[in-house]
Amino acid sequence: MAIHMDKSVVDMLEQEWVTIYELVSSLDEKEWMLPTDCPGWTIKDQISHIVGTERMLLGEKAPEGVLSDTANVRNPIGNINELWVDVGRRMSIKDILCKFHEVTSKRIDYLRSMSDEDFSKESWTPIGQAPYSEFMAIRVFDCWVHEQDIRRAVKKHGNLSSLVAAHCQERIKKALPYVVAKKANSPNGSLITFLITEPIYDRIPIEVQDGRGKVVILPQEVVTSQEDSKSIVELEMDFETLVCLSCGRWTVDQAGSRVRIKSSSEAGSVLGQKIVENLNFMI
Repeated sequence: MAIHMDKSVVDMLEQEWVTIYELVSSLDEKEWMLPTDCPGWTIKDQISHIVGTERMLLGEKAPEGVLSDTANVRNPIGNINELWVDVGRRMSIKDILCKFHEVTSKRIDYLRSMSDEDFSKESWTPIGQAPYSEFMAIRVFDCWVHEQDIRRAVKKHGNLSSLVAAHCQERIKKALPYVVAKKANSPNGSLITFLITEPIYDRIPIEVQDGRGKVVILPQEVVTSQEDSKSIVELEMDFETLVCLSCGRWTVDQAGSRVRIKSSSEAGSVLGQKIVENLNFMI
């Protein structure tokens, strides 16, 4: 039987790269050098990182060398990322922008030439072995997160309700049961509801049983009014705040009042705070 893969991920990648290109093309030299929420990286560094990753996926070898500053390096992937960023720092803004356009165009051409079988083959990904199509879904997410880093740096907020943004919201949603059950170690019987208020509304109830979190279906009523609900918590925030916490861009203090923890008990409030503190799941 023939395999027919959904290649809409390629369309999303192309749209995301066009969006990033248009965004940074409008910036002046001073803005390119602004720091972003991604530790140690300027806007130029963000673009250099994307270019470097896609150059490797085109078959180029990663740069060699020893980093002078490894404060933000946590693993071998991070070391390679910083080496590519270092390459970009020695390029002009005009050259790195041209390289971005060249490399992403080549990647789209390559991806569109791939067969269904190619997309279904197991591949290395940042989260382990998975079909190549899943790797590209991760690339969409990664590039969009860096786009948002750039937007916050220049205060040009946007692209939070597109198809690409919805794709990224779903990827974060899939990670929330792990955050609740494993990272925050929520007790069995806990019911944690994430209420995403804007721009893409979502209500995500997660129940913990046998040490595992699972998204469940519940009535629309808020459940924090039940008696003895020490493990029943609602966490309300907008999508941008969820992204910044999940991707390690903001601390709980930086998110501040944009996160609202609702529970009818002190224990529930403590649990909610613990979950928010452990939201960062990005490597």
